[in-house]
Amino acid sequence: MSTNPSLPVEKAQHNGRAPAWLAGFLLLGALLGLAGSLLVAWEYHIDVEPQIIGLHFLSLSAGFIAAAAIAQKYVRRVPVRWIAMIACGLACATLIALAFLMPPSAVWWRIAGLALLGISAGGLTAALLYAMEPAFSASPASTANIAALLFGCGCLSATLATGIAYVAGSVRWATLSLASLPLFYLFLYLRSSHPPARSRAQPRKEDALRETVKDLRSIATVLFSLLVFFQFGNEWALAGWLPLFLIHRLGISPVLALTGLALYFLSLMVGRVIAQPLLANLHHWRLLLASIFLAMTGYLWLSFAGSLGAATAAISIIGIAYGPIFPLIAEQLDDRFSYHPGFYNGMIAIALSGAMSAPWLLGYIDAYLGMQYVMLIPAFGSVAVLILALLLMLEARLMGAKHNQRSEPLIAGD
Repeated sequence: MSTNPSLPVEKAQHNGRAPAWLAGFLLLGALLGLAGSLLVAWEYHIDVEPQIIGLHFLSLSAGFIAAAAIAQKYVRRVPVRWIAMIACGLACATLIALAFLMPPSAVWWRIAGLALLGISAGGLTAALLYAMEPAFSASPASTANIAALLFGCGCLSATLATGIAYVAGSVRWATLSLASLPLFYLFLYLRSSHPPARSRAQPRKEDALRETVKDLRSIATVLFSLLVFFQFGNEWALAGWLPLFLIHRLGISPVLALTGLALYFLSLMVGRVIAQPLLANLHHWRLLLASIFLAMTGYLWLSFAGSLGAATAAISIIGIAYGPIFPLIAEQLDDRFSYHPGFYNGMIAIALSGAMSAPWLLGYIDAYLGMQYVMLIPAFGSVAVLILALLLMLEARLMGAKHNQRSEPLIAGD
């Protein structure tokens, strides 16, 4: 249900101009999906300590969370598109700087560069959620699924561009060329006539605000936040460390390792496409449990894989298994929570903190236990997701029974 009373009247007017803003999730995927492939392009697989590698992901996460909080504060003071344009400009400048901060430059410059990239992504995310409010309010699940597919396309495109540049020996020029993508979006948003983007975010009515606060305090939201944290941590543990894992564990070339990462992003997208017809025909909680068990199997298989063929099969299984989970999460947002851009912004910040905290933690696992244990951690994380999913099922059933008990006297009175 929309929290803005003016949206039903203006919805048709907004939807015709929204695709450019929905396409912004492709840029978001390119910015956040670039880290895993850049680590190989910077040849971190040769002599860089795992703890230092983990700090790159931590700085990206810190920048994203800080920018999301700041953008949330200023979105009512300036037009939404200004925030998006500033984020795109900063992303362009950061990518240009990273192109000239490759090794042998000090590693801390690149860590700072990824923090700025995270700031760009955090500001862009907040702007996209507010600009896309009519679409998210009308159909949160389907809009989120399309956004997820575009995000995956961005991750895949950034990985392929980096891999091709690594083969050609021109990583610097690839990074410079990637800087043209946020520059293109900057001019796109400069010329945008999408009404929600050209205005400041408006305060909600008091009842809508109370509804959102109620959402934030509910047990379901706590469980859902933990589910999002662990699930995205599991997904990005592989996205961040897969190339390095394949290089050190199997001794394959960096090019093949980047190909494995591209296969993972492609498998995720395939899984999300396959999930759409399955959602209409299968029990959703059974599909969720099956996906989690399949992902756990894939992680265990990858941990003990001794050949490239076995690792390829495991990567494909994990990606396809994780594919349906995001549509199911989006469905829960649709069914259980009222849409509010600030609420979604907070959820995505939680997801990103989990997504980047996992690769940071894996740096210490690699340093103290060894690379062979790295992929076992997200397998255990899948167990946490399973437990949280079961708790959400129990909470939904208990709340449904409580609602029915409250409704019985009213029915009897009628």
